[in-house]
Amino acid sequence: MVQDVIPAGHRPAERSSGHGPTVTRHGIRPWPGRGVGWAAAGVLLAAGTYWGLSNGEAAATVRGAVAALADAHWAVVPVLVLLVAVHFWLAAVALGGAAGQRLPPLQATMAQFTAATANRITGGGLGTVAVNARYLAGRGVPASRALALAGMLQIGGALADLALFAVVTPIAVGTGGGVLSAQVGEWLRGKAGPFLAVAAVAVACGAVAAWALRGRLGEWLRGPLAAGAQLLRRPRDLAVMLVASAATTLVMGVAFALSVLAVPGTASWSRFSTLIVVYMIGAAVGGAVPGPGGLGSTEAALVALLAATGVETAGAMSGVLIFRAVTHWAPVPIGLLTVAAVGGRGS
Repeated sequence: MVQDVIPAGHRPAERSSGHGPTVTRHGIRPWPGRGVGWAAAGVLLAAGTYWGLSNGEAAATVRGAVAALADAHWAVVPVLVLLVAVHFWLAAVALGGAAGQRLPPLQATMAQFTAATANRITGGGLGTVAVNARYLAGRGVPASRALALAGMLQIGGALADLALFAVVTPIAVGTGGGVLSAQVGEWLRGKAGPFLAVAAVAVACGAVAAWALRGRLGEWLRGPLAAGAQLLRRPRDLAVMLVASAATTLVMGVAFALSVLAVPGTASWSRFSTLIVVYMIGAAVGGAVPGPGGLGSTEAALVALLAATGVETAGAMSGVLIFRAVTHWAPVPIGLLTVAAVGGRGS
């Protein structure tokens, strides 16, 4: 999480009189597992490098990926850059819907670049919540309410993604030459039982953890749930938040599909919707792994899912590397340069 989100010189935000979450002058407390996440990512990277160098097949795959990158259609990069800009603009629109305000488009979009940069460090959406809360507080929203709105936006975004997934998946199943439906059918025949068992254990563990942390969970969720209840009484703002949130994911799905299609021989245009579904699943799986910004886990999930749908592994690696380099890591320097947009008022 971002430390000292509220810069020196600004008066401390007032604490809420209730029991909801608050933002102090030191910002939101840093995630204690951040160092553990970085350490785990480093260990995984070192292990993967050793395995790749000692495994002939893996080394051949890496060489194939490098060769595929050399043959890629790099004209796709300007299109990806445009999609990244649209993605962050839509994120700003979603934030405005959640807050019930018309935010200045340029400043709010720059703040989303900073929020994404913070999230590369913290993961789990914590950096995004911190920066969005600071931005809303800078625009006059009480600190406790700003934090509640930022948390509620994350919850609403997850619900919007589920709705988008429910819409896109049937389209992908019915198109793309039946690739996705065939893969799903094969998976269900061979792994449905073990998956259901693992899912049951995961749900049970989640229930136990929720019960053990019920006091803190109630405190953490009280503010966002109250903000969500208020948003239900503003259907227009609710629609703006949900549609814009879903659109941010859809835009990234389109960018992922174009990145894969830019590598010759990986996939056909008839699988476009299938690639969007692959992105949504892979991003969700990668984001669920504790660590900074989904480093390594998201790439691995996307490559594995592409391979499962029949994409050659080297080409899949190349497409994923293009996508992550342009859409995930390239915005980081911009986010560092736009930190000033988070703190002050703009018009």
